Amino acid sequence: MKHLNKKLILLLTLFVFISGSIFAASDDEDDDRDTYVESFTMGDQMFFINGGVFIPLFFFDRSYDFGKTNLTLGGTGSLCWQVFLSNHISVGAELGGMFALSPNKRVLYMIPLTAKATYWIRFYPFEIPISLGLGGNLSILEEAAHIDFIAKPSIGFFWNFNEEWAFGANATYWFVPQIYSGSGMVESGHSMFGNFMDVTLSVLFRF
Repeated sequence: MKHLNKKLILLLTLFVFISGSIFAASDDEDDDRDTYVESFTMGDQMFFINGGVFIPLFFFDRSYDFGKTNLTLGGTGSLCWQVFLSNHISVGAELGGMFALSPNKRVLYMIPLTAKATYWIRFYPFEIPISLGLGGNLSILEEAAHIDFIAKPSIGFFWNFNEEWAFGANATYWFVPQIYSGSGMVESGHSMFGNFMDVTLSVLFRF
């Protein structure tokens, strides 16, 4: 009977030890999965190449009368560089361009240059960047050219292929107020507020 009790105690001890080792290993694996997050610190940089479709939405004037843009669907692209200030915030600059046709087949070009700030929401291997770009926009229609303010809020969705490369898509709203003071050749009543958007595919490289 004593030998049986000793064997039972030994078996129970071994069972507790093995069980504890298994649970500890499992907890370590769970902790590794839970705590594995792509980490970016101040000074880490990235470069985007974007390309896609430009979508004219509408114009409105100072009296809030809305009208069509009379533009076709167009093409758009941009290059963007940003640097991380923290794991979730990055800032940089973006140079873009678009083209679309008017009803009489004249080509409108817009070339925006903006300062851009982005907040990154992460659930690895996916990321959602929410951005705001502010700057100037050069509009060109045949020989006429005009520089205006532009605001470009955007949201994206990216999949991280590895630590350096990511691929995704973006939707960006273009707000372009074209305001005339009336002191020049164009009357103030011709001031218009352009509303457009683009949908682009994006390649992201971090370095």
